[in-house]
Amino acid sequence: MSNDTVFVLGGVPATNMNVRHRIQFTVGDAVFYINLPQQDGSFRSVLLVRDIEMGLARKHARADEVGCAADYEPEGGLSGDRDTALAQAGAECLRRNGIDRVRTDGSLPMIFTAHLRDTGIEVEYDPQLAILDRRTKSEEEVAYLRRAQSVTEEAMEFACGMVCAATADAEGVLHDHETMLTSELMRQRITSFLIGKNFSNHHDSIVVTVPHVADCHHHGTGALQTGLPVIIDIFPRDNETGYWGDCTRTAVNGEPSPELVRMHAAVVKAKDEAIAALRVGTTGDAVHQATIASITGSGYVMGLPPADADDGFISMRHGTGHGIGLDVHEPILLSDGGGEIMANEVFTVEPGLYSARFGGVRVEDMVVVTTAGPKNLNCLPDHLDWR
Repeated sequence: MSNDTVFVLGGVPATNMNVRHRIQFTVGDAVFYINLPQQDGSFRSVLLVRDIEMGLARKHARADEVGCAADYEPEGGLSGDRDTALAQAGAECLRRNGIDRVRTDGSLPMIFTAHLRDTGIEVEYDPQLAILDRRTKSEEEVAYLRRAQSVTEEAMEFACGMVCAATADAEGVLHDHETMLTSELMRQRITSFLIGKNFSNHHDSIVVTVPHVADCHHHGTGALQTGLPVIIDIFPRDNETGYWGDCTRTAVNGEPSPELVRMHAAVVKAKDEAIAALRVGTTGDAVHQATIASITGSGYVMGLPPADADDGFISMRHGTGHGIGLDVHEPILLSDGGGEIMANEVFTVEPGLYSARFGGVRVEDMVVVTTAGPKNLNCLPDHLDWR
């Protein structure tokens, strides 16, 4: 039997999305998945799980055979450690099927690799294994992402509306009735909103203003003020499906500065032009180059501030976007060196401009790349005034 198409995946499906995507089943204990070619050219998949999970796995997991470690006990017996026993059983299953070489992805835990090698099985790393399957989304996956983005937009409208409806005190600090609005409080309220929708805010939202916005991934801290932009980036996970939303908007309470208005117009233009560049067969690099051309064409620059820059320096300091699905950040990147784009990939498109003095603007949509062109899953406007 040829080993060329034998591959294995392993880990905890609740946290290892390559495994979860393959078996369409999640559990909090480790599993081991084997894809075995048969003599007639077909394939048979074997999924080994903890014994108490076999009933659910047989009902819901995508696998031809579901078993546990005891079904493939090696001659020397199984370890009393659960994960070690699973690794021993996976190696024994492969040995019984005459397999001496397997491919795997970059997420296979070392415990599995070690026991495969101890059994004399060669383990080959395949950087594309599981990645290509996850990049192209099924209609069902697109529907999951559309729902996740819709709820994310609800949370965004709630948050941006709160900022713009707040009242400024004599020092310009925003208050919601008697409560001072801070980045920390806004994140708490966004998280509470999402919990009510059965979404998890695993990484916490970004609610950031001057001066921390100059660090474009700073989550924000301290009081919010009138006249200054607040970047709100919400990226929650749907607890029911496991798929993520990711949306960014910028809100200003009161009157934005003329410079901020220009920055906002440039960012929205760059987003629209990057989305228009999202086509099957082009590259993530080419999409990013479209963003660069738009940003520089509007009179701004790319890159981190030079050492002698003052706090008025304005630039875009990151790539255009990233894939999204069962992880909030998935290959490929819409950035320098980004590879070829395939049909039914889903990306975020999120240009931004940042300054420690003037504040920052980022606007982010989620886009499906179809053979007919890009399809934006966002419905929210991208203005600054959310009253």
